[in-house]
Amino acid sequence: MALLEVKNLGISFGGLRAVDDFNLEIEQGQLYGLIGPNGAGKTTVFNMLTGVYKPTDGKIILDGADITGKSNIEINKSGIARTFQNIRLFSGLSVLDNVKVGLHNQKEYTYSALTGILRLPGYFRAEKEMDARAMEILKVFELDTETECLASNLPYGKQRKLEIARALATNPKLLLLDEPAAGMNPNETQELMDTISFVRDQFHMTILLIEHDMKLVAGICEKLTVLNFGQVLAYGDTSEVLKNPEVITAYLWEEE
Repeated sequence: MALLEVKNLGISFGGLRAVDDFNLEIEQGQLYGLIGPNGAGKTTVFNMLTGVYKPTDGKIILDGADITGKSNIEINKSGIARTFQNIRLFSGLSVLDNVKVGLHNQKEYTYSALTGILRLPGYFRAEKEMDARAMEILKVFELDTETECLASNLPYGKQRKLEIARALATNPKLLLLDEPAAGMNPNETQELMDTISFVRDQFHMTILLIEHDMKLVAGICEKLTVLNFGQVLAYGDTSEVLKNPEVITAYLWEEE
């Protein structure tokens, strides 16, 4: 059974049909890409998957459970985490604290307000455990030497890494990456490709990403779905989809 099954998903905004009859299946451990031009509906799909938008119709099944229409908090606790095209870190918090924010949705790290206010033993135990877990995650991204640095003071490429690290701290089953290479130079993009592949292997993570950088898509995605005006134009193995003449015409702007 697929980890994520999306069946006939659609959403309308007034008279505008933004996404129509969208279907998707992603297997456990797969690195899957969702591509298309600006305005095709990719981020709208992400917003439905994460509870930002409630679908007009269709179903979203995660690991056998129907999560259609649930709140973004409920969906995150069910096992979906995401990053954003425009980085959304807590800029006034340290690198370490940004990752610890992601850990707070897990029961083993929670404590009552009273425990926190009175600094009871449970508070110190949970904080110590969170510090240790956050450091483990930061080491994966080579950010463990910058734990006290404010997130806003990190270089752009490292801010991208920190956002992924924070998402992973929620212990997701499925990680959604919205244009992770946006704004990166070629060297940073190559490093990001290596990082995403490492995260998939190290954390046994299933990843769905939106990306305009075709080099990145071709380099790491095993399967693709292509959106065109809110509808699926093509799907399948990456190499085959990228050779599809309709895809080339619609999205890759092949020069004739």
